[in-house]
Amino acid sequence: MHHSLLFLIGLWLLIFLSSANLIVNLTMFILFLSFSIFFHLPLLSVIKKIKYFILALLIIYSLSTPGEIIFHYSIFSLTSEGLFLGFNNALRIINTFLTVMFLMKFIPRKFFINFIIKIFYPSKFIGLNIDNFTSRVCLTFDYLDFYKDFSFKFSDFTKVINSQINNKSLVVNVTKLPRVIPSKTDYCWAISFFSVIILIKFF
Repeated sequence: MHHSLLFLIGLWLLIFLSSANLIVNLTMFILFLSFSIFFHLPLLSVIKKIKYFILALLIIYSLSTPGEIIFHYSIFSLTSEGLFLGFNNALRIINTFLTVMFLMKFIPRKFFINFIIKIFYPSKFIGLNIDNFTSRVCLTFDYLDFYKDFSFKFSDFTKVINSQINNKSLVVNVTKLPRVIPSKTDYCWAISFFSVIILIKFF
Protein backbone atom coordinates (compact mmCIF):
# COMPACT_ATOMS: atom_id res chain seq x y z
CA MET A 1 0.00 0.00 0.00
CA HIS A 2 2.64 2.54 1.03
CA HIS A 3 4.82 1.55 -1.94
CA SER A 4 1.93 2.28 -4.31
CA LEU A 5 1.35 5.67 -2.70
CA LEU A 6 5.05 6.54 -2.83
CA PHE A 7 5.25 5.47 -6.46
CA LEU A 8 2.23 7.59 -7.43
CA ILE A 9 3.69 10.60 -5.62
CA GLY A 10 6.93 10.08 -7.55
CA LEU A 11 5.08 9.94 -10.88
CA TRP A 12 3.08 13.06 -10.02
CA LEU A 13 6.32 14.82 -9.09
CA LEU A 14 7.86 13.90 -12.46
CA ILE A 15 4.83 15.34 -14.25
CA PHE A 16 4.95 18.49 -12.10
CA LEU A 17 8.67 19.00 -12.77
CA SER A 18 8.10 18.84 -16.53
CA SER A 19 6.53 22.31 -16.44
CA ALA A 20 8.17 23.84 -13.34
CA ASN A 21 10.11 27.11 -13.51
CA LEU A 22 13.68 27.79 -12.41
CA ILE A 23 12.79 28.73 -8.81
CA VAL A 24 10.76 25.55 -8.29
CA ASN A 25 13.45 23.34 -9.85
CA LEU A 26 16.15 24.98 -7.73
CA THR A 27 14.04 24.50 -4.60
CA MET A 28 13.45 20.84 -5.46
CA PHE A 29 17.18 20.33 -6.06
CA ILE A 30 17.98 21.78 -2.61
CA LEU A 31 15.39 19.45 -1.08
CA PHE A 32 16.86 16.45 -2.90
CA LEU A 33 20.32 17.47 -1.75
CA SER A 34 19.14 17.64 1.87
CA PHE A 35 17.39 14.26 1.66
CA SER A 36 20.44 12.71 0.01
CA ILE A 37 22.68 13.87 2.84
CA PHE A 38 20.18 12.64 5.43
CA PHE A 39 19.70 9.21 3.82
CA HIS A 40 23.34 8.89 2.66
CA LEU A 41 22.42 8.59 -1.02
CA PRO A 42 24.96 9.05 -3.85
CA LEU A 43 23.58 12.30 -5.31
CA LEU A 44 26.91 13.46 -6.71
CA SER A 45 27.45 10.07 -8.31
CA VAL A 46 24.14 10.38 -10.19
CA ILE A 47 24.99 13.89 -11.38
CA LYS A 48 28.45 12.76 -12.46
CA LYS A 49 26.96 10.06 -14.69
CA ILE A 50 24.91 12.65 -16.64
CA LYS A 51 27.42 15.51 -16.51
CA TYR A 52 27.99 15.56 -20.29
CA PHE A 53 24.26 15.61 -20.95
CA ILE A 54 23.86 18.54 -18.54
CA LEU A 55 26.79 20.37 -20.14
CA ALA A 56 25.30 19.84 -23.60
CA LEU A 57 21.97 21.32 -22.46
CA LEU A 58 23.69 24.39 -21.03
CA ILE A 59 25.72 24.99 -24.20
CA ILE A 60 22.85 24.41 -26.63
CA TYR A 61 20.33 26.61 -24.82
CA SER A 62 22.85 29.34 -23.99
CA LEU A 63 24.11 29.71 -27.57
CA SER A 64 20.96 29.03 -29.58
CA THR A 65 18.24 30.92 -27.69
CA PRO A 66 17.52 34.45 -28.96
CA GLY A 67 17.38 37.24 -26.41
CA GLU A 68 19.48 39.86 -24.67
CA ILE A 69 23.12 39.29 -25.56
CA ILE A 70 25.49 39.31 -22.58
CA PHE A 71 28.58 38.02 -24.41
CA HIS A 72 29.52 37.95 -28.07
CA TYR A 73 32.49 36.50 -29.93
CA SER A 74 32.65 35.86 -33.66
CA ILE A 75 29.54 33.81 -34.56
CA PHE A 76 28.79 32.86 -30.96
CA SER A 77 26.48 34.89 -28.74
CA LEU A 78 25.47 34.13 -25.17
CA THR A 79 22.02 35.37 -24.12
CA SER A 80 20.48 35.83 -20.69
CA GLU A 81 17.34 33.99 -21.79
CA GLY A 82 19.49 31.10 -23.00
CA LEU A 83 21.28 30.85 -19.67
CA PHE A 84 17.94 30.92 -17.87
CA LEU A 85 16.50 28.12 -20.02
CA GLY A 86 19.75 26.16 -19.87
CA PHE A 87 19.94 26.17 -16.08
CA ASN A 88 16.22 25.47 -15.76
CA ASN A 89 16.33 22.43 -18.07
CA ALA A 90 19.58 21.18 -16.51
CA LEU A 91 18.00 21.30 -13.05
CA ARG A 92 14.87 19.64 -14.44
CA ILE A 93 16.89 16.73 -15.81
CA ILE A 94 18.86 16.41 -12.57
CA ASN A 95 15.66 16.44 -10.49
CA THR A 96 14.12 13.82 -12.77
CA PHE A 97 17.07 11.46 -12.29
CA LEU A 98 17.10 12.11 -8.54
CA THR A 99 13.37 11.37 -8.31
CA VAL A 100 13.95 8.03 -10.02
CA MET A 101 16.91 7.38 -7.70
CA PHE A 102 14.74 7.92 -4.63
CA LEU A 103 11.98 5.70 -6.02
CA MET A 104 14.47 2.91 -6.75
CA LYS A 105 15.94 3.32 -3.27
CA PHE A 106 12.71 3.06 -1.26
CA ILE A 107 10.56 0.85 -3.51
CA PRO A 108 11.52 -2.83 -4.00
CA ARG A 109 12.28 -4.17 -7.45
CA LYS A 110 9.37 -6.62 -7.25
CA PHE A 111 6.94 -3.70 -7.10
CA PHE A 112 8.25 -2.23 -10.37
CA ILE A 113 8.07 -5.62 -12.08
CA ASN A 114 4.49 -6.13 -10.95
CA PHE A 115 3.58 -2.57 -11.96
CA ILE A 116 4.89 -3.00 -15.52
CA ILE A 117 3.13 -6.33 -15.93
CA LYS A 118 -0.16 -4.94 -14.62
CA ILE A 119 0.05 -1.93 -16.93
CA PHE A 120 0.38 -4.17 -19.98
CA TYR A 121 -1.95 -6.91 -18.73
CA PRO A 122 -4.96 -5.67 -20.79
CA SER A 123 -2.85 -6.30 -23.93
CA LYS A 124 -3.41 -9.97 -23.18
CA PHE A 125 -6.79 -9.64 -24.88
CA ILE A 126 -5.16 -8.49 -28.14
CA GLY A 127 -2.58 -11.28 -28.31
CA LEU A 128 0.18 -10.46 -25.80
CA ASN A 129 1.62 -13.55 -24.13
CA ILE A 130 1.80 -12.51 -20.48
CA ASP A 131 4.17 -15.34 -19.49
CA ASN A 132 6.70 -14.38 -22.17
CA PHE A 133 6.33 -10.70 -21.32
CA THR A 134 6.86 -11.43 -17.61
CA SER A 135 10.05 -13.38 -18.34
CA ARG A 136 11.43 -10.51 -20.42
CA VAL A 137 10.65 -7.93 -17.74
CA CYS A 138 12.34 -10.05 -15.07
CA LEU A 139 15.37 -10.61 -17.29
CA THR A 140 15.64 -6.87 -17.96
CA PHE A 141 15.71 -6.06 -14.25
CA ASP A 142 18.23 -8.84 -13.62
CA TYR A 143 20.56 -7.36 -16.22
CA LEU A 144 20.01 -3.81 -14.91
CA ASP A 145 20.94 -4.99 -11.44
CA PHE A 146 24.00 -6.81 -12.77
CA TYR A 147 25.32 -3.91 -14.86
CA LYS A 148 24.34 -0.93 -12.68
CA ASP A 149 27.89 -0.60 -11.28
CA PHE A 150 29.61 -1.77 -14.45
CA SER A 151 32.00 0.78 -15.95
CA PHE A 152 33.75 0.92 -19.30
CA LYS A 153 35.44 3.33 -21.68
CA PHE A 154 33.82 4.15 -25.01
CA SER A 155 37.10 3.25 -26.73
CA ASP A 156 36.70 -0.30 -25.39
CA PHE A 157 32.95 -0.53 -25.97
CA THR A 158 33.16 -3.21 -28.70
CA LYS A 159 35.50 -5.35 -26.62
CA VAL A 160 33.23 -5.08 -23.59
CA ILE A 161 30.16 -6.14 -25.59
CA ASN A 162 31.96 -9.12 -27.12
CA SER A 163 33.35 -10.26 -23.78
CA GLN A 164 29.90 -10.08 -22.19
CA ILE A 165 28.33 -12.01 -25.05
CA ASN A 166 30.94 -14.75 -24.73
CA ASN A 167 30.75 -14.78 -20.94
CA LYS A 168 29.08 -17.95 -19.68
CA SER A 169 28.53 -16.75 -16.12
CA LEU A 170 24.96 -16.69 -14.88
CA VAL A 171 23.29 -13.27 -14.67
CA VAL A 172 19.70 -14.35 -14.12
CA ASN A 173 18.57 -14.38 -10.50
CA VAL A 174 14.90 -15.22 -10.98
CA THR A 175 14.20 -18.95 -10.92
CA LYS A 176 10.42 -18.75 -10.66
CA LEU A 177 8.36 -16.19 -12.56
CA PRO A 178 5.65 -14.34 -10.63
CA ARG A 179 2.04 -14.73 -11.67
CA VAL A 180 0.59 -11.21 -11.67
CA ILE A 181 -3.08 -10.39 -12.15
CA PRO A 182 -4.46 -6.84 -11.60
CA SER A 183 -6.94 -6.45 -8.76
CA LYS A 184 -9.75 -3.94 -8.20
CA THR A 185 -7.41 -1.92 -6.00
CA ASP A 186 -4.95 -1.61 -8.88
CA TYR A 187 -7.67 -0.21 -11.14
CA CYS A 188 -8.63 2.30 -8.42
CA TRP A 189 -4.99 3.44 -8.17
CA ALA A 190 -4.81 3.80 -11.95
CA ILE A 191 -8.01 5.86 -12.09
CA SER A 192 -6.83 8.16 -9.30
CA PHE A 193 -3.43 8.60 -10.96
CA PHE A 194 -4.82 9.59 -14.35
CA SER A 195 -7.40 11.83 -12.68
CA VAL A 196 -4.66 13.78 -10.94
CA ILE A 197 -2.72 14.04 -14.23
CA ILE A 198 -5.78 15.63 -15.86
CA LEU A 199 -6.14 18.05 -12.94
CA ILE A 200 -2.47 19.04 -13.14
CA LYS A 201 -2.48 19.53 -16.90
CA PHE A 202 -5.78 21.33 -17.36
CA PHE A 203 -6.43 23.10 -14.05
